[in-house]
Amino acid sequence: MKLTQFPLTLLTTFVLFSPAQAQTEHEAPLCEAAKTNRIIEMVYDKDASKGCLPRLIDVHQVAIGNNGSLYMHGWQTRGCTKGRDFAAERIFKFEKIKSVKIIDGAFDEKSQSIKAEGWDGCIGKNCFIKENICE
Repeated sequence: MKLTQFPLTLLTTFVLFSPAQAQTEHEAPLCEAAKTNRIIEMVYDKDASKGCLPRLIDVHQVAIGNNGSLYMHGWQTRGCTKGRDFAAERIFKFEKIKSVKIIDGAFDEKSQSIKAEGWDGCIGKNCFIKENICE
């Protein structure tokens, strides 16, 4: 390999294995779950190393952030969150999602009401969502 080819090879390798590739890998099943009010089982970030069960998430929206990254908004009913396991509204970065599987189940009343309200892309006064892709 010539020395001039090395930067191009390095750039190609980076693009092929970047977090953006992981983002698109999970977009289709998460959008399907959001559009059909389905539940997913998800392994996120360092959950496995913490000994956590996979998270169960009612998927509400998938969106593009102002930074160009993809995010999922939903209601978590099981899984680690800072060492705790409880139901709550959550936002997840796509680049930290390790695996996603759509499973059988139905949204509970609290989750249904939160999805019906919609999400403006803000956490408090910090608004970081550019646009929803699917909900």
